[in-house]
Amino acid sequence: MRTSRVHAYRPARAAVRRTNGAVQSLRLSRVRMLIVLVAVFAIMLRVGIQLVSLTGETVELNGTPVNLRQMARDEVNSRQVLEPTRGVIRDRAGNTLALSIEAPWIVVDPTTISDARAVDLARELGGVLGTPAAELEALLTDRTTRYRVIRRWVDPSTARTILESLAAGELRFSGVFIEYHQRRIYPAGPSASALLGAVNDEGTGVAGVEAYYDDILRGRAGIITAELDARAQPIGIGQQEVRAANDGIDLELTIDPFIQSLAERELERAVGIQSADGGVVIVLDVQSGAIRAMASLPSFDPNQYQSYPASAYNQNPATSQVYEPGSTFKAILAAIGLQTGRFSVDTQVDDTGELDRYGYRLGNWNRMANGLLTPARMLYYSSNIAALQFAEMIGAESFYEYVDRFGFGRPTGVDIAAEASGIVSSPASPGWSPIVLSTNGYGQGIAVTPLQLVRAMATIANDGVMMRPYLVERRCRGAECVSTQPRAIKQVVAPDVARAVQRMLVESANHYAPVVWSEVTDQGGDTWLVPGYEVAAKTGTSSIPNGRGGYETDGVIGSVAGFAPAEHARYAILVKIDRPRRDPWGVDTAIPVFQAIVEQLMRYEHIPPDTALAGPGQIAGELVAAHP
Repeated sequence: MRTSRVHAYRPARAAVRRTNGAVQSLRLSRVRMLIVLVAVFAIMLRVGIQLVSLTGETVELNGTPVNLRQMARDEVNSRQVLEPTRGVIRDRAGNTLALSIEAPWIVVDPTTISDARAVDLARELGGVLGTPAAELEALLTDRTTRYRVIRRWVDPSTARTILESLAAGELRFSGVFIEYHQRRIYPAGPSASALLGAVNDEGTGVAGVEAYYDDILRGRAGIITAELDARAQPIGIGQQEVRAANDGIDLELTIDPFIQSLAERELERAVGIQSADGGVVIVLDVQSGAIRAMASLPSFDPNQYQSYPASAYNQNPATSQVYEPGSTFKAILAAIGLQTGRFSVDTQVDDTGELDRYGYRLGNWNRMANGLLTPARMLYYSSNIAALQFAEMIGAESFYEYVDRFGFGRPTGVDIAAEASGIVSSPASPGWSPIVLSTNGYGQGIAVTPLQLVRAMATIANDGVMMRPYLVERRCRGAECVSTQPRAIKQVVAPDVARAVQRMLVESANHYAPVVWSEVTDQGGDTWLVPGYEVAAKTGTSSIPNGRGGYETDGVIGSVAGFAPAEHARYAILVKIDRPRRDPWGVDTAIPVFQAIVEQLMRYEHIPPDTALAGPGQIAGELVAAHP
């Protein structure tokens, strides 16, 4: 081994000695290499200096200032949004009213699809989606965007068909992608839809509770920032920054499922019988202000709200639409007069059936006289002539002061989006004249929301204390919940005043009993509207403004507002039927609905009936529905 290594080395040295020109050539090559290395180093140094200089500068590209350092960073870094889950909405019994699920979208990048491929792909997708191929081809060949949604919320089986085809390596759906986004689902469909509202495809609440509580329901999105390689894959040793998403808050509503179902069922029945345009039923907890039911017709399905006109879902008829309350407002008039001391329970006015006021002939619904009437008899006979005289006794200043104290003319503050204020004219309003006071006394020329009126009636039922109405009972993040505390707003009228009006409204309610009971008992006189219980009620039949300074001639609103029991009331109830065609009067239109709801509420709350509160042919606590 040693000999062979020497033998291999010596010829090389000899060659060096023999080849002097070769040595010179080698030296020249080394010099050239050194020169090249120095030149390369100089160029790299120059480029490096220029890059350092440029990345710290802001230059203009196409007239737009651009930070080059940020551009370089953005080429490598990627920000991905982590979508939070929208909060669940439940009723007070825990039934789910609204929740979000992951649902598939079909999307494409048209810039990666040739015209020839677009024809084939449109035909394949059209067969799966049931969409005309020509319509899809127009979308696939419009290359103004690299991201186009072909269909939102496709059926899971359709998405599965596409995914299985892609997984098998088939070409028919190449270029198609399936994305999953949150979709809002309402298991009960149209039930309670007006108060719930809806959520659009961007995840934003567009009406109702969904819009009012949108910020806390939607939660907060998270973000992942990562360095990507040329294949758009995260670099293992690259920096990553993760900010987790915060899911939305869950809401538990005050809505009682039994009471809501009862209200919806009775309203639907009445609207059908009367061939009416629609209506509203509200059931309010007198002592807390909690809304136990809020039903309205016409309704809509929030799962497919886009298929309805915007007016169907943007406005809750119970809180966003106003109407003239008619004779139901006479109960408020009586409370104002007693509170201000402008008249007493014994004060009488002469109801002549008609009166001239400021160039107008005003009258009762039937133009018939009722003689001398106290406030209680004014309610009993629903006398317009007595009401306008009592309003004039109160005077404009005191009347409108207490109209404001009862909350008319401004929102109640309920937690539902787009609440209306109502319309109240006063001496300070443009165009006001004394006749406005006269007609306001019997509920015309003033506009209220159904919620405003039922809250005013609940205030009388609650011995004059007004409560703030609310719809969300609890807000929960996981097991941690915050409950809404009932809030008294003010003492609107004195307790003795409220109790005096309560007694008047019991007499008024029993006056309507024959509407429900006459066919059962063959009695046409006053009896107990709900046998076994004293309940309070006042009906109203109001004209509908035509928008031209007058009223419609072929349509009215029939309504009733009241509470039960009359003393220590649990619930205030309003029933409103829009344009009833079978019978235009509030008595025959709304009283049967009110009566059916109250008698079932008393049984539901296990309030024992008083056997003494039953007339001939009646049994205390028995449902009228039980009779043939």
